[in-house]
Amino acid sequence: MQDLTQKANLSYRISLVLYVCLLASQIAKMLWLHPPEKSVWMIASFTIIPLLAPLYGLIKRQPRASAWLCFILCFYFISGVLDAWFITDSIHGWLITVFSSLLFVSAMMFTRWQGQLNNQPQ
Repeated sequence: MQDLTQKANLSYRISLVLYVCLLASQIAKMLWLHPPEKSVWMIASFTIIPLLAPLYGLIKRQPRASAWLCFILCFYFISGVLDAWFITDSIHGWLITVFSSLLFVSAMMFTRWQGQLNNQPQ
């Protein structure tokens, strides 16, 4: 049980760090690196708000919020791959792809291990 707790804690910390990195990279992309020509705040809100949706549950260490984050991350992964493919002079697309992939794995592992901890008899 101690090993499972350590795994859950480590994956939770890694998930939080990667979550902040992905959020910061999205904000940087929308506001400074590749801002859209029109309606900057509207488009930025459409790309940032879905990432903020599971934030409360993540802070509370809820495995369900982490699982929902994994579903949401699919869109960010696709966005990162498209940016990496079409904007070849910037590494930002690669960063989003790497952040979203690593966050997906760490959030999924946290969901698994924290779920096992929550379902163990006390």
